[in-house]
Amino acid sequence: MNIRWHLFYLILIGMLLAALLLQGAKLQQVALHGERQVVAKALYEDIRKSPEKYQVVDLREAAEFEDGHLPQAVNLKPGPKVKGAALDRYKRTVIVSDEGDPTLHQALVNEFKLAANLEGGMMQWRMSRLPEVSGLTDTEGLRRGRAG
Repeated sequence: MNIRWHLFYLILIGMLLAALLLQGAKLQQVALHGERQVVAKALYEDIRKSPEKYQVVDLREAAEFEDGHLPQAVNLKPGPKVKGAALDRYKRTVIVSDEGDPTLHQALVNEFKLAANLEGGMMQWRMSRLPEVSGLTDTEGLRRGRAG
């Protein structure tokens, strides 16, 4: 065969591979954006099956948090930088607010790489009649390795 045909086939194969990679990247982006919202009942079932899969960050006021929060939740002040607890930036993180405010979730997307917003927030959790924990979580104790 002529060298031009070889070159043609190599370019064609390269273009097909590039198209496949681009399509895969688009599908991955769609999947990541689809997981940005978590439904309360599905989250509860996931937490029951594997408690270490998620870390839960509650951005409500301390009094609201003490009144009732998700199991294993850590109460933090909303803001661009999370302070006060040793949290894993690369672990699946669920952001909890009063009503599932997407702006609070967006503020923490850069801080937690796999952050998801609890759809409907704590209000939806309570309407689903899912269990809550009362009392403050000791973030200093969490840093020392003790659950709050």
